[in-house]
Amino acid sequence: METYIEIQEELNNFSDLIHPISIEDFKANYWERKVLHVSRNNSDFFSSLLSIKDLDKVLEYSRPQGMSLKVVKSNQPMNPTVYENQDGSLNLNQLYTAYADGYSIIVNGIHRFWGPLKSLIENIRQQISHNAGANLYLTPENEKAFSPHYDSHDVFAIQISGEKHWILYNDTHFKTPLLNSYQPTFQREQLTGAREITLRAGDILYMPRGVPHEAYTTDRSSIHITIGIQSTQWIDFITKSLLNLSQKHIELRRALPVGFLNSDDENLLSADAELDFINILQQVFSKDNIAGALNILEEEFRTKEQPRPDGHFSSLDKLNHIDLYSQLSKREGLVSKVTNSATGARILFQGNTIKGPSQIVGTLAFISEQKGVFSVKDIPFLNDENKLKLAKRLVRGGLLKVVD
Repeated sequence: METYIEIQEELNNFSDLIHPISIEDFKANYWERKVLHVSRNNSDFFSSLLSIKDLDKVLEYSRPQGMSLKVVKSNQPMNPTVYENQDGSLNLNQLYTAYADGYSIIVNGIHRFWGPLKSLIENIRQQISHNAGANLYLTPENEKAFSPHYDSHDVFAIQISGEKHWILYNDTHFKTPLLNSYQPTFQREQLTGAREITLRAGDILYMPRGVPHEAYTTDRSSIHITIGIQSTQWIDFITKSLLNLSQKHIELRRALPVGFLNSDDENLLSADAELDFINILQQVFSKDNIAGALNILEEEFRTKEQPRPDGHFSSLDKLNHIDLYSQLSKREGLVSKVTNSATGARILFQGNTIKGPSQIVGTLAFISEQKGVFSVKDIPFLNDENKLKLAKRLVRGGLLKVVD
């Protein structure tokens, strides 16, 4: 356990989350290797993210439903008809009653309903290059929601308020499971090497996937948020490498024989076909194919998130009034990339792709590299008329905003 006393004004990214542990230290000594517990002695460390008063607002105004909201006590979920009205709204009084009766309130994907958490999750994704999401757990005193289990994703548990007691088991049978694979529950007697950790407000606990654990409260209630990291695994990379190869080799795109599942013949491949596949598969880790696989992963990663809700309608209202002296900037949180190929230049960012002729690749690169405010007139390599056309197109497409 690492213990620190410090002041944290606002939590913005992965570096802040694990501070004062450095990213280099975390990568070398903890990531997928071992548990990390940072005890900060600072109950306000996560105060900028969410409070118990904010939770009422999330429930009332965002109306999480279905898999987004669970009410659970000792592994037994409450039927949603108890706390959901016929119009889809939540009956907060029923949720209050359930909580008073010992049920935990769980909001899955709470970053989709609360701005500070969405910003944090976006920044974490960009910093670590893995997908992430956040779930909230509100547990009354002397209760627990779930029996011992492990997660198939890495978990950062951050204690918002109160206390939660964790039991972690040192059982290596489940080390580093595949993402989204089966996650069993256990009886304590099935597990060994119990280690107890108490999280207090401001503390953080990192658990690699596959670590069996359970959590409970005693004489204090608890709000904690788990940030789950859905990592891209080597099997994912190899799969994308094969997908990239399939664009070049028709052998990988051909169908298996008709009725292959009904045949007793296990020799699907002829000797010649087997040799062909061996020769093709040897290219999986060639330099060109690695670059292609990374491009596929990057495209999927980029399109998984939408831009932050930032009042972009106000910029669209100014679209017809943009002139050469209008001030522009990239919208907050957007990460862009410029590519150029035989089909033309593209600027890619969360939620959209803007295409143009290859001649404007330098212009798009200039815009992509901007960190602050610039004017339409500053856009290089175009005449004034085309500067205005491109500026309006990028505002309309969601990359740029008009700065007052």
